[in-house]
Amino acid sequence: MASKKHIKRILFVIFIVALFIDTAISGLFAWFQDSYGVTFREIIYTIKSPLAGANSSFFLGAVRYVVPKLAVFAVVMAVAIILFFVIGKYLSVDIVFKGRSGKEKKTDAVNFIAALLFIAVVAYSVKIISDINSRLQISQFIKDYTARTEIYEDYYVMPDVDKITSEKPRNLIYIYMESMETTYASKDVGGEQPEINYIPNLTQMAEDNISFSDEEGIGGFISAKDTDWTMAAMWATQTGAAFNFPIEGNSDFGNQEHFAKNTITLGDILNQKGYYQEFLCGSDGTFGGRKAFFEQHGNFRVYDLYTAEEEGYLTPEEEVNWGIEDWLLYDIAKDELTRIAAQDKPFNFTLLTVDTHHFDGWICPLCGDEYPEQLANVLVCADKQIYDFIGWCKEQDWYDDTVIVIQGDHPRMDQSLVSYAKDRMVYNCFINTGYDASELKLKNRQFNTMDIFPTVLEAMGYTVPGDRLGLGTGMFSGRETLCETIGSDYIDTEVQKYSQFYADNFY
Repeated sequence: MASKKHIKRILFVIFIVALFIDTAISGLFAWFQDSYGVTFREIIYTIKSPLAGANSSFFLGAVRYVVPKLAVFAVVMAVAIILFFVIGKYLSVDIVFKGRSGKEKKTDAVNFIAALLFIAVVAYSVKIISDINSRLQISQFIKDYTARTEIYEDYYVMPDVDKITSEKPRNLIYIYMESMETTYASKDVGGEQPEINYIPNLTQMAEDNISFSDEEGIGGFISAKDTDWTMAAMWATQTGAAFNFPIEGNSDFGNQEHFAKNTITLGDILNQKGYYQEFLCGSDGTFGGRKAFFEQHGNFRVYDLYTAEEEGYLTPEEEVNWGIEDWLLYDIAKDELTRIAAQDKPFNFTLLTVDTHHFDGWICPLCGDEYPEQLANVLVCADKQIYDFIGWCKEQDWYDDTVIVIQGDHPRMDQSLVSYAKDRMVYNCFINTGYDASELKLKNRQFNTMDIFPTVLEAMGYTVPGDRLGLGTGMFSGRETLCETIGSDYIDTEVQKYSQFYADNFY
């Protein structure tokens, strides 16, 4: 049977290990929240999603952040263990204190240190749990997951494809720019940068064409809850609904035989209107369920990293980042658009860029080094590339019959260049719509990701009955959005809850 002395030593080691684990957990979650600014909900969906095509720097970033802190902690604890086991072996110290009755009591230093360590472990653990809950909103997630909402019963408008009509269908080029928010613009035009506008071309395109804003400057739309990561944003802009599937189902999205079978999407509508549709991305198309979604809703051809390799644009050894750099992606887009436009049918060509992804973006061969921040150089480069691509489009024979939509998918997830921003709105620009900007209500609007769904159809020249689809409102109609009538905070609260309507119609 172990002696009391040995038991105390074992307890001492257990307490030290507990503190070490607490420090590791605290550091990991602090890194994740500081880097991404996301909540527990997004973490769960990310973990449950297929990780094919994911960037290994995600894991390396966590290691680089946490390991130095643990190293310092380990050194301190090693010293403490040495003092406890070596010095304590030769030095016995009694500590005298008074009990509640006023009588003096004695205990040796080992007992006293063990008691202090126990209290420290408990207090530190409680603090860490509280901090993690505060940062990641875990208790709110549990509350939302068990709560019920009727926002879809009250406000969702089911698309009626036959009633969505156009006298002359227009082609669509739909560009999702990774993490493109208007925060990157300078304050004098409505952004958040003190002096430098890192997206001058996107800013000018917004001014020259049609861009809806929450203010007088460049502004943009609100990234609603459950629409604030890439797959969720694409889902919301294609369906007018938030992405609120069961957690256990998200891991299978990339392999589902039926991805939200009963949902009517933008792709479904245009497919029934006779459009050829293609989705181009620079990574593995199955990541996050994108391939399944686009193939099953609109019969899209999904052109991804592996398609590019098969067609000789690059070899597996030439892959970088998550796959294809944007400069090559735009080259592929030009070739595909030239091929597609030769067909005798309208087209919807959807493109997802990636170079501006966290962390700090990806430096490609076209990027300069004018600024000390890596992301600043990446943004300037991305801004120039999209401008050149739109310029190329304008030179093509099919341009006059084509609407181009440029939007960010969501605000950036790390804190580069945006840590001090108060209002982080997502970029939007509608080019070649045929609308007169002077006749539209463009400024001081409140709208979110889901409003983009009917707005894209309106931009293409389609008439949307009642100006509403899903939870979205067509911005070209001038009609008040749900954000403007019931409030964005209310929408954010409700779409995170369980909806029986959602389950019956979308699962």
